[in-house]
Order: sequence, then structure tokens, then C-alpha cells
Amino acid sequence: MLYHILIDRFAGCNPAIKGRGYKGGNLEAIIDRLDYIRQLGATGILLTPFMKGWRAYHGYHITDYAKVNPHFGSWKMVDRLVDEAHKRGMTIIADFVANHCHKRSHVWQQHPEWFKTDPKGNPTYFNNIDYLPEFDLDHPEARRFMTDNGLLLCRHGFDALRLDYAKGPSIAFWQYFRKNIKREFPQVELIGEVWGKPLDKELPTKLDRAFRRGVLTEKEAWQKRYAGILDGVMDFAYQELLVQAVRSGERILGNKKLYEQVEKHFSHFSKCPAFCLYLFLENHDTNRFLFECKGDVSLLREAVNFSRQWQYPYIQYYGMEKGMYNKKDIRCGEPYADEWVRQCMNFDLPNILTNDTVHNFV
Repeated sequence: MLYHILIDRFAGCNPAIKGRGYKGGNLEAIIDRLDYIRQLGATGILLTPFMKGWRAYHGYHITDYAKVNPHFGSWKMVDRLVDEAHKRGMTIIADFVANHCHKRSHVWQQHPEWFKTDPKGNPTYFNNIDYLPEFDLDHPEARRFMTDNGLLLCRHGFDALRLDYAKGPSIAFWQYFRKNIKREFPQVELIGEVWGKPLDKELPTKLDRAFRRGVLTEKEAWQKRYAGILDGVMDFAYQELLVQAVRSGERILGNKKLYEQVEKHFSHFSKCPAFCLYLFLENHDTNRFLFECKGDVSLLREAVNFSRQWQYPYIQYYGMEKGMYNKKDIRCGEPYADEWVRQCMNFDLPNILTNDTVHNFV
């Protein structure tokens, strides 16, 4: 099991700080909680981005890839966290944002030719957010710049990179990126976050036909697009299957239909032996799974047990073990609703999930 940490909201944060900004979570405080995480049964941790950014507690609005956000710590603290994780036999994964940066970045200001434009020559922005310009990573210099920054993380000892919004950059870029990362760090895993509808891409013909015939769901088709390109992807298709089950009022334990659906889903990747699916139930962009379970802790336990039985890694978002969850759907349209699943960790709550209560049942 891998433990997913939103740095600012995990250890060292202060929920009394008002507003949507930084709450004080930091890298040094994570080190102090590594034994806690290990006791949950975690064999590794996944961090949200820690590079310097512009007023973004979550870390995804980067202004300088070479510097650590001082709210979180320093490169010295990064190195210590990696070292302490490794001492405990834990892997550690960094979140890497290659698709876009914040417009206050010196790169945007000094190298506008490194960024995408529409047919009229206007900049394009990630998710139409007008302060997040998208890199044109087919530009030779931009491609080298971003690959060097990926190598920087590897040189600090990270075992894997989670590639944020992997569908944004071209396949040609990821092939270049992989080639250069693997040349120096063959053991480092490259894990794509593949979600959402395509912006300007089409599926290869074979996958497109499989999707249109109903052999593959859209999520499965897009995930399979990266087999042979990356080492694995975050399995949004799996997560959707379990969410649909509990929304339909089904149990997880003894659910033959769900079990068959999941096995069928995995079978689509059986001819991709070097491609890993990373299972999860919730993250910082989704409803907490306990919300989908309508607060039924026993149902949550079933889902966790179900997810940890497979041959694939399972990622658990911080606070799930404490029963933290949102009371309203974060897709309700209210501004900043994602804050409801990014609350400060409350270590005073009892654990509803422990290593003792998580076991295989199938």
C-alpha cells in the first residue's frame, strides 16, 4: 500500500488558519510521521508537488522547478525525507507537473516560444485557467528543460514519478522523457495520471475501434494508450467501477458482479506485462470514498480490503484511515468545493482502518 499525502494538509498543519491558503503542513513534519504511516501497512508514500509555486498550497502552480517551496522546506529536507523513507524500507514517489506552469514562472516570461498557442497565436491554458500556460513539449529546448527537471528529482533519490495530467504532453515527448530518464535511472517508475476527455488528441485506430464497439470504456482506452510508453497509470477506470457499485447500493464483499467487472477490466491489460495499474478509491480531486458509501465505515473497509487483494499497488489517500470525508459532493458547482477533500489531517481521531483490519477476504 502507498500512502498519498497532500503536503500542506497532512503533518504540521494548523486547521485554525482561516482561508484557502497554506495551513503549515511541511516535509519535516512528514518525517516525524513516517513510523505512523508505516504502521498502517504502507510500503511507500506519494507526495503532492513541493516545487516553488505561486500561492498554491496544493503545489500544482509551479513557478520554479529548481527550488523547493519554502512553505514546505528545502532540498536538504527533501533529501532527509527520502533517506528516512528508504531507511524504513519504503519507496517514495514525487508528483511531477510537466504539462503547465504558473504564468509568474521565469520560463513563461523568458521563453514564450516554449508554450502552446491556438491557431490564432493566442496562448492555450490548462483547463482554460488563464494563469496556467501549457508547455509545447515538442519544442526541443522546452523538451530538454522539462526532462532535466525530471532527472533532478531522480537524482534526489525518488523511486518513481507521478506524471500529472499525462494526457497533456504528446506521446513523442513522453517517449523522449522515458528514454532519458531510463538511461540514467532504469529503476525509476513513470506513472501517468490519465483522466478527463482529450483536448486535441485522438486515440490510435485500434483503441478507438475497441472503445466505439464497447469493448473498452473511454477510461480504459485512454489508460491503455500509455502501455509501452509509461510504466503504469493511475487506474481511474477501476475507481469508477467501485464508485458505481456503492452508488447503486451494492456491497463490495461477496459481490460477484463487481468481481467479474474488475477481472474483465484487468484482462484488457493482460498483454501489457510491463504496465502497472495503480489502484485507488479517492484522491485530492475526487469525493472521499466514505462520502460515496454514505458514511458506512463497514462498506469502506470492504472496498479497501477488496482493493488490496489484487496484484497491483493500492494507493490510500491521507485521512481515509481516520474516517475523514466530505458531506457534500465536490462536483456540486460551488467554488473551491475541492477544499472539502483537502482538510487538515486530524491525528486525534481514532483509526477506523488499521493494518490489523485490512486483509484479503477473497
